[in-house]
Amino acid sequence: MRTFDRDDVEALRDDLDTKITKGVLAWKTVASVWTLVTSMCSDMVSAKKREFRTRKDNPCADVKPPERGDKKAKQYLYPSEFLTFVSCEAVPLRLRRGVAIAVYTFVRDGELRELRWDGGDLDLAHGTLSVTRSVTRTGAVKSTKSGETRRFAVEPNILPLLRALHTEAEGKGHVVRFRDRHMARDLRLWLTRAGVNRPELHKGDAHRKPITWHDLRATGITWMAVRGDDPLKIKQRAGHSTFSTTEGYIREAEALRDGFGDVFPPLPDALFPIAPNRPGTIESGGSSQKQAKMGGDAGNRTLASGILKSRRCRSSFVARVRESHRFRPNEQSSGIHWSPPGSPRFLETLLETAKMPAGAVRGALTRVDSAPSEAASSVPGRPNLPQSSM
Repeated sequence: MRTFDRDDVEALRDDLDTKITKGVLAWKTVASVWTLVTSMCSDMVSAKKREFRTRKDNPCADVKPPERGDKKAKQYLYPSEFLTFVSCEAVPLRLRRGVAIAVYTFVRDGELRELRWDGGDLDLAHGTLSVTRSVTRTGAVKSTKSGETRRFAVEPNILPLLRALHTEAEGKGHVVRFRDRHMARDLRLWLTRAGVNRPELHKGDAHRKPITWHDLRATGITWMAVRGDDPLKIKQRAGHSTFSTTEGYIREAEALRDGFGDVFPPLPDALFPIAPNRPGTIESGGSSQKQAKMGGDAGNRTLASGILKSRRCRSSFVARVRESHRFRPNEQSSGIHWSPPGSPRFLETLLETAKMPAGAVRGALTRVDSAPSEAASSVPGRPNLPQSSM
C-alpha cells in the first residue's frame, strides 16, 4: 500500500475512462469505484484509528476524477396511471398495496422493507411515520442512507389502507413483504398487464431509463413538488442529505404542474378488505360489536371481517376470502359468488366455514352448480357455501 504513487492513481483513472468509452462500465459504476479508491487513500493518511494510517501523503490528492456521462432522467407515474394500476384486479393485491404504500410514503426500498407494525414505526393514532433504519439486500439491518432518522405526517389518503393492513396483521410483523429480486422487471410487467403502457416507462435509452421500483419513491417526491409543498419539508420527508437533490424534483415539477392531475388521490375500494371511511367499518374506529350494532351491510362487513381475523382459519376457502376481500352483493371475486353482505346467510357461511376441515372446504370449492341456491347444501350437515363459478 505504501508503494503506489500519483502516477499509479492516474493510470487507474485513465483505464476507467477507457472502460466508459468502450461501454464496458457505466459511468455511475466508475464513479462508485473512484469514490472507493479516494476514500481508501484518504484513510491511509488520516484514518480515525491511528493503526490504519500507513502513509504521510495522499496519492489521490489533486488527481482529476474519471469522466461523467449524462445523468438519465428518472421516471414517475402520473396520478391517472397510478389509479389505473392499483385498481386493476389482474395485478396481485399484495403488489398493488405495496406500490400504493411506496408512492404515498416515498421512503427508500430498504427503509420500506424494514417498517414494522410492532416496531414503533407507524403511529396510526396520530398519523405519523418514523423512518429509523433500513435493511440491506443481504438482510442486515442498518441505519438510513443519510444516517439520520426522520418523522413526518403520513399522507391522509393512505391512512385507511394502513389501518386495514394493521388489523389484518394483528399489529405484528412487517408492514409490507416483497420478493428480493427482479422488482423492477416485475413492476414493468404488471404495469403492462394493467394497461399502463407509456413508452418511456418501459424502454430506456441514452438519456432516460425505464421505470424501476426506486422510481415509486421518485413518484411520491415528484407529487409533493407538483402540489407545491415547501421545499424544505420535501427535503426532510424524503431524507435527502443535500438540498440540490430536492431541487431536481422541484425543477421537474415546475415544468409538469399544468395538466398533471390531482396528486395523492383517494385510494380505490379494490385495495381494501372492506370499503373505507363508511360508518361501521374498521376505518371508522370503535369495537366490532359496537359497529355491528349499527346494522346493515356496513355492520355485517365489519363483523364478518372480525370473524375471519379471530378464527385464524387456514383453509383454502378462508385464505381466498382474506385475499380477495370482496364482501359485496352480486360481485364475483376469485371465482366465488358471495351472498349479500346484509343477509344472515353471509355471516352464517363464514361462521360455519371457520369450523370446517380444510378438506371439506376444498371439496365445496370445486363444486360447480348452474346457479347459487340457498336451499342446496354443498357439504352434508353444513349450511350452504357460496357457489364456485370455476
